[in-house]
Amino acid sequence: MKVLIVSKTHMNTGVCVGGITPKGRFVRLLDSFGHNQPNDCPFKIKEVYEITFKEKQSLTPPHTEDILVENFKLLGRLKDHIRMIDSITNTNASICKGNIDNLFDKSLKFTTHGKGYINSSKVPQQSVSFWIADKDLIKYIDSDGKVRYKYQPDDPWSPEIQIKYVGLQPTEDTIPKGTLLRVSLARWWAPDNTEIEKRCYLQLSGWYK
Repeated sequence: MKVLIVSKTHMNTGVCVGGITPKGRFVRLLDSFGHNQPNDCPFKIKEVYEITFKEKQSLTPPHTEDILVENFKLLGRLKDHIRMIDSITNTNASICKGNIDNLFDKSLKFTTHGKGYINSSKVPQQSVSFWIADKDLIKYIDSDGKVRYKYQPDDPWSPEIQIKYVGLQPTEDTIPKGTLLRVSLARWWAPDNTEIEKRCYLQLSGWYK
């Protein structure tokens, strides 16, 4: 199977490598044991690989993209983001456009602090999506020193939505509306010693300009 690498994101252990096939299938490239790729893995954004893999068993929605990589061969590398955008749009992958509420089958909910998430009340079919936003995303640093991007909802009384950035590419102060973005839902998680249910939180993986 041919796979175009479209994202690499920070994880607690290793990196999460995301790709897309010519037919528009989203894949997450785990190692043969089902773990994240190591930090020094060879996969780089814009590279195309021929990959031999096994389907991961017992998938937990919405993380239906996981595959177990057995062997791989580098076929080439796209020269720039323009070719990257063309390659993505020429697949059958759906690209969400417009308001953030449209993402993930309109399943997103938001905390009082503006963090997007899903819970078990409505689980989308996939945990990754391309998105062309209708508003600029503005960078800021939170109290923990983490990079987040703010999105202003249509309702002026609602809190600004903040999306955690987990990608490896250099940040920008403003990501203009109309930019092709890749967003994802983190693995199911709930803080210890609370009554909060398990959730998958919205995060920004990268963008292509």
